[in-house]
Amino acid sequence: MTGVAQERLERLLRLVLGQRLSSRTTFIRFVLVGGTGYVVYQSVLFLMYDSPLIWFLPAKNTSADILVFEHGDLRFLITTLVATSLALVGVFTGHNLWTFGTKLSDRKPLWLRFGQFLAFASVAAFGIVLPTVNVLTVQFDLYHFLALPVGVALGGVWDWLWYSRFVWRGSRAEQADAHGG
Repeated sequence: MTGVAQERLERLLRLVLGQRLSSRTTFIRFVLVGGTGYVVYQSVLFLMYDSPLIWFLPAKNTSADILVFEHGDLRFLITTLVATSLALVGVFTGHNLWTFGTKLSDRKPLWLRFGQFLAFASVAAFGIVLPTVNVLTVQFDLYHFLALPVGVALGGVWDWLWYSRFVWRGSRAEQADAHGG
């Protein structure tokens, strides 16, 4: 093997291994930040639903007609909406400052990243996690601390795909420069 070919092979290996390590580190950070969002969600759920601290909410199992459907536990619905909203703000902050903070998207305005994050996160949070937790808890009597991990796992797959490939990615030219192309 010539010196030039060996140098190219070594550069290619460093590039591929560097991308794999960077991707793995980013994924680990994604999971850790998501875990803190999970803790925030569970904490709010406990404080607002299970503890007597928030006395002004409707009693547990208070039924309510909401638009075209009936929800069997209005207190639980309110609590999960608040918990979801607080967790979203915390998760965006963590992803923006730490998980994807070194990505090339730093040139993208913060308001644009936040808007894109909310668009995709809202699908996961309000279209996947929230319905999953409410259906499993209210309709199937699964304890909410067990239903949440199911919803979070489903929503987490959606989030990773969109955040890593759209919200916190740089332009094509920046990505080509970063990959030596």
